[in-house]
Amino acid sequence: MSSNSEKSQISYLIRLIDDRDEFVRKQVREQLIKLGEDAIPFLEVAARTENLEIKSIASEIIQAIIPQQLLRQFGQLAQSSPSGHWNLEKGVILLQKFGYPDEETNSLSQSLDLLAKEVSALIEHNQSPQQTIQRLTRFLFFEKGFEGNKIDFFDPDNTYFLRVLDRRKGIPITLSALCIFLGQRIGLPIVGVGLPGRYIVKYESLTQPIYFDPFDKGRILSQEDCADLIEKMGYRFEEHYLGAATSRETLIRMMNNLIMTYNKNAKPEKSKYLSDFIKALSGNLEQSSSVRPN
Repeated sequence: MSSNSEKSQISYLIRLIDDRDEFVRKQVREQLIKLGEDAIPFLEVAARTENLEIKSIASEIIQAIIPQQLLRQFGQLAQSSPSGHWNLEKGVILLQKFGYPDEETNSLSQSLDLLAKEVSALIEHNQSPQQTIQRLTRFLFFEKGFEGNKIDFFDPDNTYFLRVLDRRKGIPITLSALCIFLGQRIGLPIVGVGLPGRYIVKYESLTQPIYFDPFDKGRILSQEDCADLIEKMGYRFEEHYLGAATSRETLIRMMNNLIMTYNKNAKPEKSKYLSDFIKALSGNLEQSSSVRPN
């Protein structure tokens, strides 16, 4: 928390962010970024002013500070469960803040709540697991129109979850996360499965787990189908690939997808931030060598 002297310093610097002297403006920007999170509330006030130049400068400085804030928050998330089984939705919300730092993220969980309420009313208690999955996937991929973005697969908005909800388009991992989040809300044991090159989900069962592919409108998969998917991506099937992915593995995979996309789009600074987030989540982890987001 800022001391009174720090608050006075920040207030003084805010008054100088549009100074006529370029050298002063540069020094002020560097000082505010160095002050980090403590400066954000003051900058947010400045960003709401009617002066377009001040608004623009304040917003730009906020966007420079946000990655520092997120780095700390990703570190805290990782520490909340060393095994990596922390709340994936929290991680997805933090990632959304990286992509769209000026947007409120409250609507993300609210939109998921509304979808869960709708689908919950459609699922009967006496249905079999397979019937339940078919009802969930029909609701999402036919009635609500969620689909795999096969036309613009490398669009970063396929990973930022609010954009996925708004546009109803995503890649395998984000459409799978959608199923996981709804499952958590309505009491279905749906978990992620990080196959090499293709992320899917499964309905966990004591007898026979049911695998399905949200990127293919929820198509139910046998173990042989899963093996075929893996082999088509150039990998040899191994039984352990069918295990449940942790939240850490899933979020890092999303970040690696974004790193690949930003490298492809010549945005190395964004890739560098994401690499730092991965280190915060799990230390020195080798990045995925997948050839396309999954």
